[in-house]
Amino acid sequence: MEQTSSRRRNPKITLITKSLQSFRNSKSKYLLALHSCSESFGIAIKDTEKPEEKIKSEVFNIGRSLSNKLFSCIETILPRKLWKQISRIAIAKGPGSFTSTRLTISMARIISQQINCSLDSISSFHLMAPRLSKVLTKKQILQPFWIKDFLPRRGIVAGKYQLIKVHQDSNFHEFSELVAPQLIRDEKLINPSIEVLNNIEEDIISLINFSQFHQKTKVKSKWEKTLPIYPTSPIDNKK
Repeated sequence: MEQTSSRRRNPKITLITKSLQSFRNSKSKYLLALHSCSESFGIAIKDTEKPEEKIKSEVFNIGRSLSNKLFSCIETILPRKLWKQISRIAIAKGPGSFTSTRLTISMARIISQQINCSLDSISSFHLMAPRLSKVLTKKQILQPFWIKDFLPRRGIVAGKYQLIKVHQDSNFHEFSELVAPQLIRDEKLINPSIEVLNNIEEDIISLINFSQFHQKTKVKSKWEKTLPIYPTSPIDNKK
């Protein structure tokens, strides 16, 4: 009877079971990255004890239902029993969805405080700067530039960035955020500028590379200093 049951077992279930068993038996330490500044929720993990392994990532197109699926999405890629083995967390702190950004940052702060690990944070515009800067000429990329987004009935939100250094060993492009994303009243003041183009699949990898760079350079990031970016007030009713 057991043999018959074994033959009928779904191979996908067997694969997932073996994967979870390997997680439970692991003594690894993980970098965890979370990005919820758009309607897609991106998660990535990196095993710091196995640098040869690729970054594992997943993007969940869950719209505005993050509040109901936050924990389950993370557990899909990193079971809750292993959260104590997280050595560092990185998070995109906005601008983005007010509710989703607040929820994810709150959770990241709690985990960081409870297990006493560093919490790295970076704006979503700063995170996409290396990717968007590829449209610039070699001369332009050496100069400061703006990343902008148009908000209906609100105006333009923009941040200013400049390339500092490309770290080939860690695959990390270091940009300085000269001006954090904020509401801009006069578009003529932001030139040259690039429009926001979301790509959570790429940006979640950049986010974990950012955290890995901080780990290698021994940066200590306190969870108390991680706060969401709200360029416009959620209680401002001006049209």
